[in-house]
Amino acid sequence: MGWLYFLLITWIILAAATAQAEPVRGAYPSANVQFLPAFVALEKGFYKREGLDAELISVRNAVTAVQALLGNQIHFIFSVGPQMPSIWEGAEIILLAQMIGRPTFSMVVTQDIQKVTDLKGKKIGVSFGGSTFAGTKALLELYKMNPEKDVQYVSIPGSQPKIAAMQQGIIQAALLAPPSDYVAIKAGFKRLVNLADLFKDTSFSGLAATGKTIRENPQFVKRMVRAIVRGVIHSRDYPEDAIQTMIKHWHMERDVSVDAYNLVKEALIPVPTEKGVELMAHWQSVALNVQPKRPVREYMDLRFVKEVMVELEKK
Repeated sequence: MGWLYFLLITWIILAAATAQAEPVRGAYPSANVQFLPAFVALEKGFYKREGLDAELISVRNAVTAVQALLGNQIHFIFSVGPQMPSIWEGAEIILLAQMIGRPTFSMVVTQDIQKVTDLKGKKIGVSFGGSTFAGTKALLELYKMNPEKDVQYVSIPGSQPKIAAMQQGIIQAALLAPPSDYVAIKAGFKRLVNLADLFKDTSFSGLAATGKTIRENPQFVKRMVRAIVRGVIHSRDYPEDAIQTMIKHWHMERDVSVDAYNLVKEALIPVPTEKGVELMAHWQSVALNVQPKRPVREYMDLRFVKEVMVELEKK
């Protein structure tokens, strides 16, 4: 009888906690390793620990995600770069924390290409206006190539279509993120370079909200920041949990998950730097051929993430 009473009380407590959990919706563009900490936070119960009932929503189009955020249909977005054009035009979207502090893309090429400069005259698959376009241009600039004249760009949205285009000989190279880069390698192509090794401070994914949300509900925002920070730290400190999260939520094979994790493990850094956000702003300006109209410090608010880091270090 005592055990039944104990179980009943436990169930009532859990039911009450669930009922009191505050809904929170966050948007991400695709099932990609750059958003791993957000899913680890879900898997390990870090949102629930903050009294949040989290829903992670895939919104492939960046413009749609920004509109949903500004319209209060979602509370947070997990991106850094895609919202910058809207910010430069006056949208009040503030970066609060970081998940991955390096680009997750690899330049995957046909076997005949031995070095980056061999890309001269080749066709490269990109998504115009997106991160693959910006990253490709940044890579070519780094190797003193002219990104406007030395290569030909073919617009191919999506990773799998890029791989198919390489198999058909339509293109010879493409920037691919995990797990697609590994899939391409298994299909007979090779990783020429991992951009994370070249751009070691680039704010690639994070947590952002509107200024209105921050002003009206700062504690709600701080709880979300704390959950994401816990997700970043746990992903960094417990690799197997991160790998199992990818296998469970994204149905990735273990070898693919391990490869993806190894590409980002050193980039799991919760506090962005101004330099890292500036580099992402540069990527966006290059991709869209527009100049940033606002300094990055105007759309960064790191007080919550810094407070959370201090609090977690004390525990």
